[in-house]
This record gives sequence, structure tokens and C-alpha cells, in this order.
Amino acid sequence: VGLVKSTIDPLLGLAPDPELVKYIHERVMSYPNVLGTHDLMVHDYGPGRQFASVHVEMAAEGDVMASHDVIDNIERDFLENDGLHVVIHFDPIVTSDERVGDMRRWLSEAVKEIDGALTIHDLRMVPGPTHTNLIFDCVVPAGFAMSELDVKQAIKHLVRQKDPRYFCVITVECGYAALPHGGKARS
Repeated sequence: VGLVKSTIDPLLGLAPDPELVKYIHERVMSYPNVLGTHDLMVHDYGPGRQFASVHVEMAAEGDVMASHDVIDNIERDFLENDGLHVVIHFDPIVTSDERVGDMRRWLSEAVKEIDGALTIHDLRMVPGPTHTNLIFDCVVPAGFAMSELDVKQAIKHLVRQKDPRYFCVITVECGYAALPHGGKARS
């Protein structure tokens, strides 16, 4: 039974080891100009055959070639030192617009009023003459009790209380690789 279970579990999908998640996050965050991580996925196909993908946030205003170089170095570091194949998606984050930064910080805290496990990322603000669209992703933990619709409505309600001219365009994602207690991905 144990042998069958250990063979089938990776095929059916298991949450990655929280210590591995923490290790990957902390290692990526140790590189220069990395602002945050999200959407980490770890795939285990047996001994010596682990693969991971992660989104890495870096300043949109930075040199894209320098950012790409950092990402290449991170991927190579994991492969050479850990035998872990890591594919990184670069997410540019606007850091020069104080209004966007303030909204990102406020919204990151506001969703915690709904549930402390919620996080946001990839926030963009698109101003218009009558309203401003806030476009972002919200990550909910696996098995989260609230429906996607309820999460969206609760966030929209908080945002509308802050400013009725803000309209939310939210993508709700399920997080499968949560950081262990004490670790925190930046949003």
C-alpha cells in the first residue's frame, strides 16, 4: 500500500514540501533587484527530476537586459547547486508611481480583512475620465471556503468604500505552494 501510495501521490498531485517552498522563495529573494515572488509551482517526477516555475517581480523601470541576466543567474544557480530545474517568469512592477505603490500596499492589507491568507499581485491602475480600473490577481489557498465570486465581491466592496471611482478587474488564483509560517511573498 505504501509503495502504491508513494507512486500515485506525485501523479495525482501533492502540495510541495513547505521547506522547499521557503528555500526557493528565500533564495530568489536574495538576488539583487528582486521585489517579490508568486505563483510558485513545483513538479516532482521522482528522484532527481524536480521542476519549478515561479513569477519574479522586478522594477518595470529597470534595464530589461539586466533583469533578464539576474533571472538567468537564478535559474542556473538552482540547476547547478540543487539539481532543480527552475523556469522564471519576469513580472515588471511599476515602482516609480507613488499612487500605484500606495494602492498596492493598501490593497495587500485590505484583503487581509477578508482572510489573512489572501494575497494580491500584478496590480495595474488604468485611470480614465470617470473611473480607474484596478486590475490585479488575488491568490486564495487551496481548499479556501469562499467561492471565487464571493472573494471578488468582498474585495470590490472594500475598494468601493475606499473610493467609489475604483472598479476592480480581479483574477482569482488558487495557491498551491504556500510559504510556511513566518515566510511571506511580497505582493
